[in-house]
Amino acid sequence: MMDSRAIIPVVFAVSLAGLALSTALTAPGPAWASAGPGGLPPEVARHFTPEEIARGRAYASGRYGIFAAATALRLAILLVLVLTPASAALRSLAVRAVPAYPSLAVAVYVALLVALFEILMLPLGYYAGFLREHAYGLSTQTAAGWLLDRAKAALLSLALAVPAGVLLSLLWRRYPGRWLLPAWGLGGAAIVLLVALAPVVIDPLFNTIRPLQRPDLRERVLAVAARAGIPVEQVYETDASRRTRKGNAYFTGLGHTKRIVLYDTLIADSSPEEVELVLAHEIGHWKHAHIWKGIGLSILGLGILLWCGARTLEGAARRSAFHLAGPADIAGLPLFLLVLLVLNLAGLPIQNAISRHFERQADRASLELTGDPAAFVRAEVQLARSNLADPAPPAPIVWLLYTHPPVAERIRMAEEFARSAPPPQKSG
Repeated sequence: MMDSRAIIPVVFAVSLAGLALSTALTAPGPAWASAGPGGLPPEVARHFTPEEIARGRAYASGRYGIFAAATALRLAILLVLVLTPASAALRSLAVRAVPAYPSLAVAVYVALLVALFEILMLPLGYYAGFLREHAYGLSTQTAAGWLLDRAKAALLSLALAVPAGVLLSLLWRRYPGRWLLPAWGLGGAAIVLLVALAPVVIDPLFNTIRPLQRPDLRERVLAVAARAGIPVEQVYETDASRRTRKGNAYFTGLGHTKRIVLYDTLIADSSPEEVELVLAHEIGHWKHAHIWKGIGLSILGLGILLWCGARTLEGAARRSAFHLAGPADIAGLPLFLLVLLVLNLAGLPIQNAISRHFERQADRASLELTGDPAAFVRAEVQLARSNLADPAPPAPIVWLLYTHPPVAERIRMAEEFARSAPPPQKSG
């Protein structure tokens, strides 16, 4: 068995913190208290047909089940590796392949581990990402295209996981009992580097990204950015339509790689006013420095995860049931990953509550910058329809899984803004 003394108190503390923080940041709104027909929030009943509501709920409930199944499968794979000699056998196989080069043997072990996960997760991924998306009319991708994307993602995982595993193993061997601080520092630097490079190195592997082609939309962006006092030089669009009919936009990058990216599906399916609202929302993330705040919180969380993993490995190395030669044995990596996964799951309420808080700030900023709550509501309704969102998901599901406020809450916020806020002072 795992050394529960090293894990349970931290999991309990993280869970309690998540409950407290998410409760503080997600106060129940009046729409949940004053439901319309059929127990629905009145905003939902006004803007969505019964067919749209039923279809959104069916699609979303399936996604909740897929999340649970994928989590259970990952846990099961790690538990088998941890509680049987499987990980030690995999390590021995890697050592026999390159006995004279310990670091290369670690690289082989990590590559085998990544390949094992990819193979075992592939059927569920194919069902969730291809078959089900086609069944709901959301995917525009061929099976060959989906498999090519999956292969690219697997190669990217290898390119990131192998050096990380080799470096972690090296720290375990060279600095026994003292590897935690350098691992945390290197991990934090890697987070910043990946965020900075993702828009120019990783994103182009999967999509064609180019400057926004619509001059009228670009002028709207510059006008909104000027009102926000933020220097936005360029907005990009991506060819999402070759994979999906869903609409979306995101803010990414750091420094010279910082950018707003719009799905071409969003541009095609929305009015200029609605696109402007989405752009203003992303500028709101920029204005509130959400990427830097997210990076800081990620580095803090990484430190907690590494500390818990280190304590668990130290305890496991003293127990023969884990089949480890010592705390620096690379065969302990699945146990280390299991601790990280369990703690990450326990911390989901914290992570998602913070994310929803950031999204509310960006929503508020978009309304203040545009002064157009009617377009905000239209944009939210259009996005919910195109993405088959559940307009009124169960509150416990929102608390646990939702990174964004439900559409009913966002519509209600815009309607309250329309009643209370003065129009913005637009620059001439």
